[in-house]
Amino acid sequence: MNVASLSDLTLIWPELILCIFSFIFLLVGHRIQNLPQISLLAVFSVLAAGLASGWVLTPSSQTGFGGMIVVDSYSQFFKVLITVALALVIILSGRPVGTMRFRFAEYHALLLLASIGMMFAVSALDLLTLYLGLELMTLCSYSLVGITVEKRRSNEAAIKYFLVASFASAFLLYGIALVYGTTGSTAFTEIAETLSKENLGSNPVLLVGIGLLVAGLTFKIAAVPFHAWAPDAYQGASVPVAAFLATAAKVSGLAVLGRISLIAFVSEADVLALILAVIAALSIVFGSFVILAQTNMKRLLAYSSISHAGYALLGLISGTPEGISSTMVYAFLYVFMTLGAFGIVIALGSRGETLKGFRGLAEQRPGIAALMMLFLLSLTGIPPTAGFSAKFGVILSIVREGYLFLAVLAVVCSVISAFVYLRIGVLMYMHKAHDVEPQSYSFAVSFALVLAALVTVIGGVFPGSLMSWTVAP
Repeated sequence: MNVASLSDLTLIWPELILCIFSFIFLLVGHRIQNLPQISLLAVFSVLAAGLASGWVLTPSSQTGFGGMIVVDSYSQFFKVLITVALALVIILSGRPVGTMRFRFAEYHALLLLASIGMMFAVSALDLLTLYLGLELMTLCSYSLVGITVEKRRSNEAAIKYFLVASFASAFLLYGIALVYGTTGSTAFTEIAETLSKENLGSNPVLLVGIGLLVAGLTFKIAAVPFHAWAPDAYQGASVPVAAFLATAAKVSGLAVLGRISLIAFVSEADVLALILAVIAALSIVFGSFVILAQTNMKRLLAYSSISHAGYALLGLISGTPEGISSTMVYAFLYVFMTLGAFGIVIALGSRGETLKGFRGLAEQRPGIAALMMLFLLSLTGIPPTAGFSAKFGVILSIVREGYLFLAVLAVVCSVISAFVYLRIGVLMYMHKAHDVEPQSYSFAVSFALVLAALVTVIGGVFPGSLMSWTVAP
């Protein structure tokens, strides 16, 4: 092994740490059937990966593996965010996973492997590396959704997810092939140089390739019209897996879209802006209206994630570093308020999976009802919560670029979706409980919920505190 290859390996310490621990779980995990021990080891591996992400963070970007991987402030921001989301999901998995009949070590290994794929995707500086990272994430996600093999709904959700994702992967791969055919490269920087020199913007093959690439990537964030898998997958999966797909997977997709917008296809900013504007508008409108009819909490949060994917895309439409930064802030705050809402569902057990289970919750458990109300207000976008500052940032970015109609549409849809979120608050505070008092939950779940609540409050009261961390690629 030469010196260059050793220096390349130092750039992927977080991925290597997670890979080592995932192999440990797969090889010797069958000997460990104690869930707390496995969870503790998994959290330790994630914290080590997160610290490694901060350790290799440098002011200037560094490339490795022949320019296929880049380590910069942008990729490290998302790597740290992915590890935080993964750690919280593992902490929240205790009670739901403990009641299921599968090997706990395999479950945690799949979470770690999926996160490795996400990390490679956000660091990718080449379309092939990007594809491999996203596919590793998706393959592990299939297994996580269908890991409870004795449940018919889980099997059905995994099959639907697999079939739809197969088409999305084909779109992505075909788009890569068309881009390579017109530019002669899969490297982001070389694609950008070719497009700027040869003026290929009017080439229909290139435009189709860009469209297919965006289609494949927006599938990962469950944006309309590539959203159909999300409600069924979330409902069929266990609540922690649904939370993982709604946060970490969505964050990685947004990171990839931001990088290709500012590096690979910066000369085609107008084309990308048009495509992303249409997808964002459809996602916001569809998610805000369809959520009105939902009574299952996992499906409700699935449609919520679809509309929030649309809001997050608003920052990418401008194609400017400021717009990308607003999307980064949105992604950061979205992870905590969404994981908080899923955490409440986990804390309530089977009662929390339907809207009627929240009746009279404030009378029985005032603390957990207050936390849920905070997360609901944030998802709605009501000040002074993090959701308001996140939405304000992305909407302001498109107002500056002249997309006034899209900004008005986003505000109106926020008002419409508020009906659903606040309806849960009405159920908690203005109705009598019909169910028995929910069981107590562990200290670990309490820690995760309090952490999510703190970030939700701080992000709303001090919205500018995150901007110094967000550096566009």
